[in-house]
Amino acid sequence: MYDQSMPGRSEWLARVLVPVGIAGHVLFQDVLPAVLVWVIGSARALDLFSGFDTPALRPVAGLGLFLSAVAAIITTESLTRLARPFRVVHFLVTVGAIGVVLFPSLAEGHRVQLGLTPEQFALVQSYCYLALRVLVGILVGATVSWVLLAGDRPLPAARSQPTRK
Repeated sequence: MYDQSMPGRSEWLARVLVPVGIAGHVLFQDVLPAVLVWVIGSARALDLFSGFDTPALRPVAGLGLFLSAVAAIITTESLTRLARPFRVVHFLVTVGAIGVVLFPSLAEGHRVQLGLTPEQFALVQSYCYLALRVLVGILVGATVSWVLLAGDRPLPAARSQPTRK
C-alpha cells in the first residue's frame, strides 16, 4: 500500500535507482565484455593467442587487445540497444572471417611464405592478427549481448498439466 505520509519516497527511490541503473549498464555492457576479452587473451588465463606468439606480432599485441576490447564493447552496446540478436548467419560469417585471417599464421607454421618477402609476410600476418583479435571481440560482445537479451525476455507461461484421476 502507498503511504500518504511519505509522498517523496517514490521520488527518492527514483533518484537512487538512476545511478544504480547507469552503473549496472556500464558494468554489464562495457566492463564485462572488456574483461572477458582480456581474460581470453591474457597469458595467465586462457591465453588463446599463444600460438601466434611470433617476433613479428609482439609489437601489435597491445593494440590487438585494445581493438578486441573495443570491438566487444561496441558489439555488446549495439546489439543490446537495437535488441537485435546475433543470428546464425552473422555467427557463420564471423567464423568464416576468422578462418580467413588465420590462414597466414597457419601457413607460417608450415613454412609457406605465400610468395611474399619476409617483411611483406610479417606485415600481412600482423594485420591478420589484428583482424583476428577484432573478430574474437565481436564474438565475445555478441555472446554477452545474447545473454543480456535472453535475460530481458519473459519466460513462456507454463502449460497447465491435466490431473489424472
